[in-house]
Amino acid sequence: MGVEQMYGVSTSGPRFLVVDAQVHAWDASPHNQAGPAGEEFAADLLRRHRELDRTRGAGGAATAVPPVPPEEVERVSEDGLHRDLFDAGVDRAVLQPVVLGDLFVLGFSPVAWHAELAERMPGRFVLSGELDPGAGQAGARGIGPMVRRWDLRGLTLCEGRRPGRLVRLADPWVRRVLARCSKAGAGVVHLGVSPSAQPAPWRRWDPVPGSFGPRLPNWAEPVRAISALPVRTNVVQRVPSAAFDVAHFRELARALPRVQFVLGAGCLPGDQLRHLARLPNVHIVLTEMLPWIGSREFITAFGELLQAFGSERLLFGSGYPMVRPGRLVGELSRFQFPDGSPYPRLDDAARQAILGGNAARLYRIPIPAGVCAQRRTGAAAGRA
Repeated sequence: MGVEQMYGVSTSGPRFLVVDAQVHAWDASPHNQAGPAGEEFAADLLRRHRELDRTRGAGGAATAVPPVPPEEVERVSEDGLHRDLFDAGVDRAVLQPVVLGDLFVLGFSPVAWHAELAERMPGRFVLSGELDPGAGQAGARGIGPMVRRWDLRGLTLCEGRRPGRLVRLADPWVRRVLARCSKAGAGVVHLGVSPSAQPAPWRRWDPVPGSFGPRLPNWAEPVRAISALPVRTNVVQRVPSAAFDVAHFRELARALPRVQFVLGAGCLPGDQLRHLARLPNVHIVLTEMLPWIGSREFITAFGELLQAFGSERLLFGSGYPMVRPGRLVGELSRFQFPDGSPYPRLDDAARQAILGGNAARLYRIPIPAGVCAQRRTGAAAGRA
């Protein structure tokens, strides 16, 4: 599909280009599960999808969208991608891979499958690779040719997936690999981002006294009582927290100024995340906070990030299929801070930057003529 046909050039209202910077096309179905651990992980994915995707919208109104069938959450299909992403307002999606070879026989969300999807659905996807901590330095040796073969424009990196499987940001070989991949075309690195939903990001921010109502349930903790599986003695297998050593990351980002790093909104405590805004090549994907858009907690966390990074370094992401992006796109395109708020004003240029302009710039996606102009570079621009 040509860019002139994209949703972003609709003739009604502001014309936004929407790029979902975090989408997963995974297969956690029974035929791919490697024993009980894979089965439990798949059950946990379904449970968290139900909790996040049913989250009420702005003002507490319940969403009227019917639930996704369990089999479509376990295994992402082309029909599901069309219906839930591209028919719901998303123009382009960045596919983020996760191998998890110890839990799934054929891999959970491998790059090879993403490449097949991109071939069958041309003009829709941008591909990203993964620096798999399970493979270590040896597994990174062939990643350069892979970048060129599949036109990978980024990499996903988690320091650790399982105990004993660790990639340290301070390791010299990590810096060399990222530099080579950037030169080959994969100049964006997602760090601290994973399909395993982390605790609500506002719990990591200093609350404004008296500003919050009752706490939401701690949905990020395993709840075996509502699992479709028999109760087991062990806790549901899940991807560990995507947190990383801040000092090592700061060193890495300074050593690789041409590499653009994208961090998850909930991967670090708020004060540490704000301090990283001083590094011009650090960006934030909002996946972990967008399901609660419009809530008072969201306003605080989003406002603090907007003040620190400016609208030109925040990216829209849904984490699909964990959450369908249609509601998020609509609510973010209309979102405004309450009167008297200390946070930056959101105009159409800022919304366009967050919804798709920033991701389009990072991932070299053409922006069609007629969409909202992008905001100039600089954090001060977001405070207009």
